[in-house]
Amino acid sequence: MLLNFMSTFSYEVQNDAKFAGVYGYTHLAFIEYSNNFIYLNYGRSFIDIGNGKFSNLLVSNFSRPFDQMQISLNYRVLSLRSNVIQLESIEGSKRYLSLHTFEYSNNNLHILLGESVLIAGENRSFEIQYFNPMMMWLPEQVNVSTGSGNSMLFGSIKYSLSSSFSLWGELLIDDYQINREVKGDLEPNEIGFLGGVEKTGWPFVTSDLWLEYTRITNRTYQTPDLSETYTHRNFPIGHYLGNDFDMLQLYYSQENVNGKLKPYISLVYLRDGANGLDTPFDMPWEDSTVTMETGYTEPFPTGPITYVTEMELAADYKFSSDSFINAGLFFQRKTLLGKTEDNFSLIIRLWFSLDKTFIY
Repeated sequence: MLLNFMSTFSYEVQNDAKFAGVYGYTHLAFIEYSNNFIYLNYGRSFIDIGNGKFSNLLVSNFSRPFDQMQISLNYRVLSLRSNVIQLESIEGSKRYLSLHTFEYSNNNLHILLGESVLIAGENRSFEIQYFNPMMMWLPEQVNVSTGSGNSMLFGSIKYSLSSSFSLWGELLIDDYQINREVKGDLEPNEIGFLGGVEKTGWPFVTSDLWLEYTRITNRTYQTPDLSETYTHRNFPIGHYLGNDFDMLQLYYSQENVNGKLKPYISLVYLRDGANGLDTPFDMPWEDSTVTMETGYTEPFPTGPITYVTEMELAADYKFSSDSFINAGLFFQRKTLLGKTEDNFSLIIRLWFSLDKTFIY
């Protein structure tokens, strides 16, 4: 049985801050309890759901930590999880995010099915039906009278062909059009896909090589209601790049014998569309020039497209179990409308963690 208390505090310097140019921010502050059957968490902590290497589609660790309540039930290879989260208000609208997942995992196969609903409104509050992991929330969100919301379905699968070779994929469905009866049905599908492959132990025992592709269409994570945008404290809750892009990443790392030093190289090719979480949700299929006969289509990604190539050559040095320093070289090339911009920089990052754990 494990009872864990954690609290971390960070500060930032701001030119317009009211107190000596500095303000504080509580990064983590939570209490958690776990045994072989149940896990409970209350407070401010991160959520990370999925099998993606660099980011995930439903909830990624690039998001700010959440003020939340979480309960997970575990029995052998099955796990049921439910979270209710209070987000920051936007333009007077209170915002809440609920998510639940059903998970199956054995030595070779990991399957996860999930659902999330983000509700917002001046008079909205936590709604108990969105903390019930045993019911489908999508029909509940459509049929109940408490109000609309931004709902999404999610699926993730990872399969290990051997101890050193694995495949994974994620699918996020925000809106998928089945009917073709009215102009609103011409709205393009809003979906996200992520897939990857990994090989460890080659060419050396401590080598790690993986390739991952991500594609998220325009308007995914968004609705016409700005307060329902899938963000938390101006950070994306899902993939850190938001909407309207695709990206291919190749990564190789090599740990030394004692596991403290890990040099790596990362190569990224990104096509970044003109729209994203910072652009309003538009509805061009409702234009008077569009009819059911003409239909409506749009390119992916939407133009003008920014083409980005990145290379990072760096190393991590771990000086404790949760603390390390990262240093190396970073190169980025951006091309937009025929104009190219190169950036070359030296990176130094430090992660330092204090964790107090009590075991009974």
